Amino acid sequence: MAALPIPYRTTKDQPTFFNLDDANGCTCPAPHGRTFPTALDPLYCNRYEIRDFAKKVHALDIKYIGVCCGAAPMHIREVAEAIGRKVPASRYREKMSNHFMYGTNERIPEHISGYGDKA
Repeated sequence: MAALPIPYRTTKDQPTFFNLDDANGCTCPAPHGRTFPTALDPLYCNRYEIRDFAKKVHALDIKYIGVCCGAAPMHIREVAEAIGRKVPASRYREKMSNHFMYGTNERIPEHISGYGDKA
């Protein structure tokens, strides 16, 4: 058994990425009147959704796991890490402790990290 989803937020009403609409107030819709194939960007699943999916299907003993059309390197990395692998791209995982506004690293000046509650 395999699990190779597309990384888009499909719904029961719109089960494929061929018919997804962008009904969240897109101010610059695609000129051809649909999101597929060139305006799917705001409908992506994020890295945490892909990781959650990979963990769930791996727990079901599905061993062939990946991401299909529209996958980005971060999606593939999340799948690998969700099943316990460390891959070369793991070194690019975000380190929120170093984030300039939300980080806790002592090197971040307080006047900068203070923006985290105001931004």
